[in-house]
Amino acid sequence: MKLNKIEFLAMNNPIRAFIQEKYELKILRAMTSVKNAQMALEIGCGTGNGSKLIKKHFSIKSIIGIDLDEKMIKIASKRNIDTSISYKVMDASKLYFPDKYFDAVFDFGVIHHIPNWMDSIKEIKRVLRPKGELILEDLSIASFTKGLGKLWRILSDHPYQSMYTPIQFTEFLDELGFTIKNYKESNPLKMIKFFSLNAIKNSD
Repeated sequence: MKLNKIEFLAMNNPIRAFIQEKYELKILRAMTSVKNAQMALEIGCGTGNGSKLIKKHFSIKSIIGIDLDEKMIKIASKRNIDTSISYKVMDASKLYFPDKYFDAVFDFGVIHHIPNWMDSIKEIKRVLRPKGELILEDLSIASFTKGLGKLWRILSDHPYQSMYTPIQFTEFLDELGFTIKNYKESNPLKMIKFFSLNAIKNSD
């Protein structure tokens, strides 16, 4: 799903970029030892801040960022002149990449936007190489049931009817053949709860 105007403003500002690097990246870096990999994918790349952080903190040699919104891809391409990072308009549930193409896939809060989220996980598995890593922080239906999350539920356009619980999400990864190496739930300032995880794709 594409962001509405309120979501666009909330996700594309200096405060969001600061939180992403100083808080979320700190958790994800502690979860995985992936470094100096050849190829990584970021789904839902938005304005490209996430892919810059991936390059900076994980030293990936080549990164592709995808987003469903053509406007986001234009912004990301304009803001990022690093030739090792490229951007493409693409649906995360229908990835146009060969099998076993990436060493790592990153997600900064995107999968909960996808109505057919199971298809996106299947596609991530398909394009990951054996022992490739899924590294993410994301939200679940539980994020929108209390406090600020209840207000955000009113303001944002999300597929709430098909959104998963954390248990459903991790169980589906297990069914597909991922091994979850690290998992953490966070609720900074008791505002909106999210989870972070690092999962390894088992050999096909």
